[in-house]
Amino acid sequence: MFTDLSSRDESFEKFLSIFHQLAPHARIELNGGQSAFRWHGTFASARGFSWWEVESEIDWTCRFAQQKEKLGLVLPSSGTVSARIRNRTVAINRDYALALSVPDVRSISYSGRGKHGHVTLEFDVAAVQRTLSDICEGATLKNSELSPQLDLASPGGRMLRALGEALGAGMHDASIRSEKSMALLGESILRLVFLNFPHGVSDRLRRHQIDATSRRITKAIDFMRANMHQPLTLSEVAEASGISVRSLQYGFRRFRNITPLAFLREIRLEAAQAELSSSLNMLSIKDVALKWGFAHMGHFAARYRAAYGETPSETARLGRAEAARTLPGNARGEG
Repeated sequence: MFTDLSSRDESFEKFLSIFHQLAPHARIELNGGQSAFRWHGTFASARGFSWWEVESEIDWTCRFAQQKEKLGLVLPSSGTVSARIRNRTVAINRDYALALSVPDVRSISYSGRGKHGHVTLEFDVAAVQRTLSDICEGATLKNSELSPQLDLASPGGRMLRALGEALGAGMHDASIRSEKSMALLGESILRLVFLNFPHGVSDRLRRHQIDATSRRITKAIDFMRANMHQPLTLSEVAEASGISVRSLQYGFRRFRNITPLAFLREIRLEAAQAELSSSLNMLSIKDVALKWGFAHMGHFAARYRAAYGETPSETARLGRAEAARTLPGNARGEG
């Protein structure tokens, strides 16, 4: 979904209709009549989140009637945004972003002298949970207790602003806007927020960071290489490395930019490729695949072709041709 509207061309009722599609749990109140509410709004949704950018010339308030669990991020471009969270009010300007767990929020007000605006991202709880589970075992949106004020002058804050701008550019430009690319940007923003700003499970996350040293990950890799012909589990690799499964996953992302299972699959493919291309190989393609942990031949062939640009049978044929060239008699080229 992508919609670009303005009070020059559309009614306030149209604004409400689109807004309520993305935020059905919210109710809008204007600090002035509808005729004074001059606005411009861009509204979009992607897998796992909604996004909108609104500019207006009068103050207005969003009140939450239904307390559906979501995570909101509000980045003011100008003016002030204030939220009533439980029993306190938190106000920010464009130097901060506002992080909001929707069930804790009673209202959000947007104000400023003249034109003021903001960008809001509202993430579905399932998208948040996928990211939190990947980062820290047992973390949920409810127990994360993310700090509501995110300092955009910090290193993580500067990156958050940049990713927010990239997302906005993608939403506005139809030539680069796609469901997958916008969803990936949304996931990157979630990961950035939970890895760089204070929240209720920060201590557990820091323990993963401390445990997952480069030395531990190297030890895990050595164990994988020595046992990659065995049906390894992440628990076995983590135990051999002396760290938890979550620390193992965090360390591979940090030092290798890959998941442990994807890395294991890569080195198994390398072993299969080396064996298939060897002039000494006497095994069938199926036996080579099974030897290195690939039980599904269709998946093996697809991953092999994606990695090496040829099929396993093509590699094996080249290996047999090399073996034929090195047989006694062939080397002399005699008839």
